[in-house]
Amino acid sequence: MPEEKFEQPRFCARCGQPIVVARAQFCKSCGAPVARFRLLRADPGFNPIVALVLSIIPGLGQMYRGKVFRGVLWFFGVSIAYGSSPILGFFIHLICASNAAFAGAIREDVLVGPSAR
Repeated sequence: MPEEKFEQPRFCARCGQPIVVARAQFCKSCGAPVARFRLLRADPGFNPIVALVLSIIPGLGQMYRGKVFRGVLWFFGVSIAYGSSPILGFFIHLICASNAAFAGAIREDVLVGPSAR
């Protein structure tokens, strides 16, 4: 497997040692996460920003991702929440939008330390 080139040299934020492996997620010296990592997957199969914007209409972001049944459930759930209380509806709507944008797009491997693997 060929090594990737770095745009800039990377160093550990905790111990200052150079990160020499191109796709390293943790420092080999101290185990700390490397200073520069991406929280979102490189290719989740959809555009999280588009899903977030489409979620202005509840459930439309889930439908964009191909989860039609979940989109319909979110639409009715948010509508019922808005009907009972505008504040509750707003918070449920935020949860709906964040679910459409980030469910399946967040990399779990950067959230778990090297000792848990």
